[in-house]
Amino acid sequence: MKSSFARTLEGRMRFILLFFLAACVVLLGRLFQMSIIQHQEYARLASRQHSITKELSSERGVIFAVDKSGGEIPLAFNKTYKAMVASPRIIQDADATAALIVESFGLDKEEISEKLGKKDDPYEILARKIEPNTANAFLAKKVVGISFDDEVRRVYPNGRMASTILGFTGGDPGDPKGQYGLERFLNDELSGTKGVFKGAKDASGFVIALGRRLFHPPKNGSAVTLTVDYHIQQKAEDVLKATRDKWGGTSGLILVMDPTTGRILAQATAPGFDPNAYSKERDYTVFLNPAVESSYELGSVLKPVTMAAAIEEDLVTPASTYRDTGQVKIGGYTIRNFDEQAYGVQTMSQVIEKSLNTGLVHVARLLGHERQLTYLKKFGFGEKTNVDMPGEVGGNISNLEAGRDIDFATASFGQGIAVTPLQMARAIAAIANDGTMMRPYIVHKITDDSGNEAVTQPEAVRNVITKETAEQLQKMLVSAVRSGFENRAKIPGYFVAGKTGTAQVPSKDGKGYSDAVTHTFVGFAPAFEPRFLILLQLNEPTGNRFAANTLTPAFHDLATFILNYYEIPPDEK
Repeated sequence: MKSSFARTLEGRMRFILLFFLAACVVLLGRLFQMSIIQHQEYARLASRQHSITKELSSERGVIFAVDKSGGEIPLAFNKTYKAMVASPRIIQDADATAALIVESFGLDKEEISEKLGKKDDPYEILARKIEPNTANAFLAKKVVGISFDDEVRRVYPNGRMASTILGFTGGDPGDPKGQYGLERFLNDELSGTKGVFKGAKDASGFVIALGRRLFHPPKNGSAVTLTVDYHIQQKAEDVLKATRDKWGGTSGLILVMDPTTGRILAQATAPGFDPNAYSKERDYTVFLNPAVESSYELGSVLKPVTMAAAIEEDLVTPASTYRDTGQVKIGGYTIRNFDEQAYGVQTMSQVIEKSLNTGLVHVARLLGHERQLTYLKKFGFGEKTNVDMPGEVGGNISNLEAGRDIDFATASFGQGIAVTPLQMARAIAAIANDGTMMRPYIVHKITDDSGNEAVTQPEAVRNVITKETAEQLQKMLVSAVRSGFENRAKIPGYFVAGKTGTAQVPSKDGKGYSDAVTHTFVGFAPAFEPRFLILLQLNEPTGNRFAANTLTPAFHDLATFILNYYEIPPDEK
């Protein structure tokens, strides 16, 4: 018979055995649950602990201009700067560190002291866009808690030059997005594709060399080479600045293109902006490209288009005459010549030379509404040019739909209808190009990360007039430069064709016209084998009312430069 002590001991042993048995059952059940039932969930957790995934940035493509030999000159590229980073929680003497930073970098002391005073903060960005050499010099001082991270930034080495063509990038420096201009229009091509790296890491966070890896390398953005000639662009910028310095004006532009191909060789705009410091601008309209995103009543530069239509329809010849009485009455309106003078019997060539409004009204009446509107549309007014730039508008000739005589009369000399400068340049370029209109373009080629090139080819849109009509207009425009108000555009040894325009600016209330004017000049050279066409525009200049005085000297300056730059021999003996 067992003693009471033996029975007690045996009971305790059974209890302990049952306890461990129950514990084993629970552990086995938990193990079964984790390894079988919840296997996938825990596998994911383990993988997350020991795997690393990184997004690999792609490099944004470079934008190039060219020179006359085809050499590429960068207008926009990427540069690695340094961002100064602080770890306030490990900085022992915040005041001394702040003083040293302020002394070295010229930063705001109060702002730096505030950031360094955040004792529990492990990461504070103190400054961006620091030159690597400057950062390395500071690192040599071995300041505890201060380090530098790489930061890639978009750089525009020429500042304001070609700014409305280029636009700029904004947003996160690590993932910039194109804003305005070609940076926006070609953002997908310039951005490229980001890469991905997946691998295993140890407990310390280091990548395991022999671990399983997945690597998709980034695809860098494509390089974009423009048709813009760097040296012509630079000269156009200088000429525009000098013109505005002399005559003022709220804004202005110069557009240079090859009329035989549609290549845009330069486009200067004022006021422009510095894409490196775009955030300083308060008037966002400076980011727009007025050559394609704004339309104007450009006045007499449109007269050759109306004259071309009448010659094409065999209604007049350059020698045809009419009697100029100095004014024409249409309903309750009276149209006068710009100088309010009457010139008597005049030929059509003299109408262009003297820029007679009454002469163009005479021509428009011969054409009739339907044919006048047809030719305006054939010359590309009221439609987009489909240039490879963003935000293009199609101008506005909708007032002609009402069929009013006065609207067609004023449209004949470029008032009452709104056109873009590029539309105007393309129309006169068609005359220069023997009647064939070309699509304007500014992107010469796009070269991807693998070296594959997509080259833009010149594209004829349509024939707007015959070669014979174009040749007659070319001679009339040469005569305008030689014998008309455009004579300051003459260049010794060359046949130069051109036409000025001085247009009234519509009132802001939409009722009539203000006292302000828009000056325009468009010309091409050599006239009978054209290598370039230049359109100049100056809005609301002061000190002189007529474009013949403000813009023809500017054309002469720029055209002479291009003739010399291209080494074009004189075409007149």
